[in-house]
Amino acid sequence: MKLACLYCGKSFASGGINRFKQYLAEVKGEVEPCHKVPADICHQMIQNIQAISEKKKRTKEMGEDYNPFSARHKKHEEQVYYRQLGEDDDIQEIPSSSNKSMGNTRSKNIEGGKGKQLGTIGNYFMPRTTPGAQSTIKSLLQNKEAVERCDLAVAKWMIDACVPFNAVNSKYYQCMIDAIASMGPGYKAPNFHSVRGYLLTKNVDEVKKYVESFRATWKKTGCTIMADGWTDQCRRTLINFLVYCPRGIVFLKSVDASDTSKIADMLYKLFKEIVISVGFENMVHVVTDNAANYVVVGKKLEQDFPTLF
Repeated sequence: MKLACLYCGKSFASGGINRFKQYLAEVKGEVEPCHKVPADICHQMIQNIQAISEKKKRTKEMGEDYNPFSARHKKHEEQVYYRQLGEDDDIQEIPSSSNKSMGNTRSKNIEGGKGKQLGTIGNYFMPRTTPGAQSTIKSLLQNKEAVERCDLAVAKWMIDACVPFNAVNSKYYQCMIDAIASMGPGYKAPNFHSVRGYLLTKNVDEVKKYVESFRATWKKTGCTIMADGWTDQCRRTLINFLVYCPRGIVFLKSVDASDTSKIADMLYKLFKEIVISVGFENMVHVVTDNAANYVVVGKKLEQDFPTLF
């Protein structure tokens, strides 16, 4: 019988289901543990192994006829215990290469030649990510070591990539973690080219659609353009344009006005483009700094668009 781990892909050609459970339960000293098994599955396997051990202990105490030197009898007894606990119901045997040519699925005889059709091993694990699935008490009792291992992986990536620690305050941080967890084992994160190419374009399109959704409100209630000028560390003069309406404030664009901020005519052309892009028929106010060049721009806008003030 050959078993394969769904989480790391490792195959077991020998050892049986008991060794496989020890692998998932991270039993030290018996077999090298799986480092990708979820904490709730590991907890299930530990409790399952303990239940079998207690079952065997009670059987010995009851004085049943038990011969520890008979390998055949021991194997038969394990099969009976597995059947009573319902463990063999969801185990699928993967035939080795030497048996693939037989073209049939083997079944395991338990008692009196009575066979049992084996299902898939995937059904054994709880559907943690399926829609409407509820978390069980066992899944909530996550292993502290597993949680810490996951936290360390996240922190190590942030430190190595020089990601600011306050990035965890982003509203998209937990959404990202939930999305990754819902994918399950085997998910491959997007590479450099995907992030800077397709995914960046996709996010830009989403932001544009979000801004466009405000235009109906601008047309209905009117809006105000707010211009915020500031100087960055490179001594560049930047102007942030925002649009306010009862629905909320939208960041429109940021412009490098280092060559135009001191010249009223060039600054006027910049503001005129913003007014036209928003729609002068939707605008009520334009709020700027009170510098002399902005005052000149405001008067020219009032002349070209009488509805503004």
